[in-house]
Amino acid sequence: MAGTDVNNEAQSESMPVLKSERIYGFKDQTVVITGFACAAWCFITGGTLATYVGVQTALVASIAGNIVAVLLMSLATQVISSKYGVDAFTSVRGVLGGKGTKVFLVLMSVFVIAWLIILCMMVAKAVANIVLGFSGIDIGTGLPVVILSMVAGAVCWMVAWKGPVLLKKMNTIVAPIFIIILLFLAVVISANYGWDTVLAAQPLAPFDSEWLNFLIAFELSLGAGFSWWPNMGGLAKLCKTTRAAFWPNIIGLVFAATLGTVMGVAAALLIGATDPTAWMIPMGGLALGTIALLLVISADITACSVMLYNLGIGLKQVKSFLKLSWGKVTGLIIIIAFIGMIWAEDLYANFYIILGISSMTCAPISIMQLVDYYLFRKKHISIRDAYNNAPGSKYYFWGGFNWVAIGVFIASIVLYLQIFDPFMCVPHPLFQYCTATIAVCVFTFVAYYVLGKLLLVNKGVGGFPDPKEEDKNID
Repeated sequence: MAGTDVNNEAQSESMPVLKSERIYGFKDQTVVITGFACAAWCFITGGTLATYVGVQTALVASIAGNIVAVLLMSLATQVISSKYGVDAFTSVRGVLGGKGTKVFLVLMSVFVIAWLIILCMMVAKAVANIVLGFSGIDIGTGLPVVILSMVAGAVCWMVAWKGPVLLKKMNTIVAPIFIIILLFLAVVISANYGWDTVLAAQPLAPFDSEWLNFLIAFELSLGAGFSWWPNMGGLAKLCKTTRAAFWPNIIGLVFAATLGTVMGVAAALLIGATDPTAWMIPMGGLALGTIALLLVISADITACSVMLYNLGIGLKQVKSFLKLSWGKVTGLIIIIAFIGMIWAEDLYANFYIILGISSMTCAPISIMQLVDYYLFRKKHISIRDAYNNAPGSKYYFWGGFNWVAIGVFIASIVLYLQIFDPFMCVPHPLFQYCTATIAVCVFTFVAYYVLGKLLLVNKGVGGFPDPKEEDKNID
C-alpha cells in the first residue's frame, strides 16, 4: 500500500512524502544506488581517465575525487531530502529562491538530458557491436545508431512511467549484473593479458607531467561525484531514515563506481579505445562479449530510467508541468532527448565535457547548501515556505531570487574557467597548484559565508530573523 501511495505522490508532487509512506530502507537504497551508480558510465569514465593515467593512479584519483565530491554532495542533498521528504530542487529553494531555483532547474535539465543521450547512445553502440559481431554489418554510425538511441529512450520512458517501485525491482537485478560484468572483465584480463601487463600499460594520450595527469584524473573524478546532485534528492525523499539515504552513497557512488571505473581504465588501456562497447567482444570473444554487452544494456536502461524519474520529479515543481500527467512530463523529457540525439555521437565522443560541467555547476550549489543548512539555518528549513512562491514566502528574497547566491555561483564558474577548460579538457597554469573544483569549493564556502552573513543573516533576508525586530523586542 505504501508503494502505491509513494508512486501517486511522485506523480503529483504536491506535498512532501511522509515517513509512513516511504518505501526505501537501508538495503533498498543501497541496491538502488549501487545499480544506478554501476551503469556503464563508470566504464566510460574509466575510458576517459585512461587517456591520462594508468590503473594504479586511476584507482587513487578515482577514490579520492569521488569520496570528496560524494560526501559533500550527500551532506547537501541526501540529508535534507530524507529528513523532509522533498527532492533536491525543493530543498535548494532556501539558497536560490523560488524563481532562482527554476532557472537552475532548466540548467540541470539540460545537463541530465545530456546524460540520458550519452547512455542511450551507449545502448545503441552496444547493439551495433552485437550486430557487427554476428553479421558483419556496421550500424554503429549515422541514422541507424540514432534510431537505436531513440528506441532505448522509449524503453527508459516506459520504465520511469511506472515509478519507484519498478525502479527498485530493476536495480535489485542490475546490481548483481554489474558484479557479473566486473567478474567477466577480471577473468578475461587475467586469462588473456595478465595483471602485470595491465599495471605496466601506459595512458593513451597523457600530458608530459605525471602530476598534471593525476590532477586531471582527480578533477574528472570530482566531476563524476558531483554529477549525482540532480538525481539523488528524488531517491532520498523515499528513504525511511537519514542513515538509509546517506551511507549507501558511499557504498554505491564511491566504492562500487570506483571499482567499475578502474576496470574501465584497465580495459581501455588493453584495447586502446575509450568506448566501453568496443571492449567486450574483442576481450571475451563473440559469445561472452555479447552476453556482457547485453548486461551493459540492461544496466544503462535502468540508470536512464532513474535519471528520467528524478528529473520528472524536479519539473513537477513548475506550475505548467504540475498540471500534466506523470507520463506526459517524462514523455516530454524523452522527446527533447530525441531531438538532442542528432548530436549524440559528438557528445558521446567528448564525454569528459559532462564531467567538467558537473563540477563547475554542482560543486558551488552543494557548498552553498552546506553553508546555508548547517551554518546559517542550523539544520532547519521551512517546507511550507519552500513550496510557496508568493512574496510572503521566507525564501522570496529579492523578487524570488537570492542574488547573493546567484552572484557567488556566477563568480565560481568564472573562477573554474580560469583554472580549467572543461570543453577541451585543457588545464590552465594555476591548475597544477590547485584543481579547479577544489578552488571553487573553497571560494564558494568563503564567499557565500561572508556575503550571506552580511547581506542575508544580518539583514533578515531569506527567512532569517530581522535584527531590527529583535532589537525592538529586547527594548
